[in-house]
Amino acid sequence: MTGAPQAPADEASAGVIRTLRELPRPAIVLLFGIALNRMGSFVALFLVLYLTGIGYSPAQAGFVLTGFGVGSIVGTFVGGSVTGRFGARAVIVWSMLLCSLSTAGLAAVTAIVPLLIVSFAAGAFGQMYRPAAATMLAELTPPQRLVMTSAAGRFGLNLGAAIGPLLGVWLAAAFSYQVVFVVNAVVDLLFAVVVLLVIPAGTGHRAPGATAAREAAAAREDADTREDADTREDVAGPGDTAGPGDTDTRKRTAAGNDTARYRDLLRDRRFLLFLAGMFITAVAEVQYQSTLPLEVQQRGYPTALYGAVVALNGALVILVELPLTTLIQRFSMRTTVAAGCLLLGVGLGLFGLPFGPWVFILGAVVWTLGEIISAPSIGAYPALAAPTPALRSRYIGALSTCQTAGWAIGPSVGTALFEYVGGAVWLMCAGLGVLAYFGMRAGVRDLVLR
Repeated sequence: MTGAPQAPADEASAGVIRTLRELPRPAIVLLFGIALNRMGSFVALFLVLYLTGIGYSPAQAGFVLTGFGVGSIVGTFVGGSVTGRFGARAVIVWSMLLCSLSTAGLAAVTAIVPLLIVSFAAGAFGQMYRPAAATMLAELTPPQRLVMTSAAGRFGLNLGAAIGPLLGVWLAAAFSYQVVFVVNAVVDLLFAVVVLLVIPAGTGHRAPGATAAREAAAAREDADTREDADTREDVAGPGDTAGPGDTDTRKRTAAGNDTARYRDLLRDRRFLLFLAGMFITAVAEVQYQSTLPLEVQQRGYPTALYGAVVALNGALVILVELPLTTLIQRFSMRTTVAAGCLLLGVGLGLFGLPFGPWVFILGAVVWTLGEIISAPSIGAYPALAAPTPALRSRYIGALSTCQTAGWAIGPSVGTALFEYVGGAVWLMCAGLGVLAYFGMRAGVRDLVLR
């Protein structure tokens, strides 16, 4: 990979231990809280099994789960707005309290309409905290450490995602699905209480520290100044005005810091390209959950092969991402995000090759490498790309919304292609990876963090 360095070598090469040691206590508490919350999130995994177990048809159970998914999309979008208005700490506390009540409600109601309402609420409040937590981390973390902090947060999420299902299965077998949802609710409540008691009031409310704000603003100014001309020539093409127009928009937004809304984000055409790239990347990525097991089954391989592919992905992310991020953060965000999205799509595309079972292992390695290269920078980028602190939560919320929408829509697209056109779904994934690569090359700024 090539590209302008993202930070001086001594700063960019900081490992996870040094990064965590330098973070303030509220940031460490938040990282552990996010991991704990992910470990105790069981609704999406066990809701369909619970509902079919109490007599609902698979279609009815899927309908209720769809309500949960729609709520998740709404929650991430709304989370960005309310964080900018009320502050990250307040949003985390209230969203987790309300999510706790909603999740506990799943164990208490049995009629289809109340189940749909409570499922929607659990999805919405369960995701509303995500833009708030990311905003708070961005405000507590020096800009040059944000990529590594993002990788540390992903490590906690992935570890929680690996342990959580095992815990949920044990709870369901030893007790019942109602107990599973109650434990989920207790974990949400615990997260809210920890944030309320340990993280000081005022943390994550609008403006970050003055030094961090100046550094991030300087990075954006450097990127805009350096790239206005070459963006038009090398990326956008002749006649495109995204470079200077984009800069003017960011200056106008900075002048209207206190009245920032999502409509201000819509004027940032380069960030919209980034969001489009993230949406189509999510559509491709989710195929490993929805369509890959069907592909494995159709070729006559045992389900254990699918389990091995998913386990390999999780193991590589947990074991490799943190040490590799120390190297990756030496490169520009444009390079890492674009190359990672390309590898992710191509890796998934390999699943369509008509070879033996080894091609699934190869595809998993390439797809996972793409995820490892791009994901930490993707998690850090919106907070750094936002032109003002007031817009930071909305930029983060927009990313979460686009990813969640892609994950929600992707299964329908992929399974339909698989049913009617066969291997075209994997060709689609490779094509989306290439498309995302060019979108990210055009949309992601090279932020030089000092």
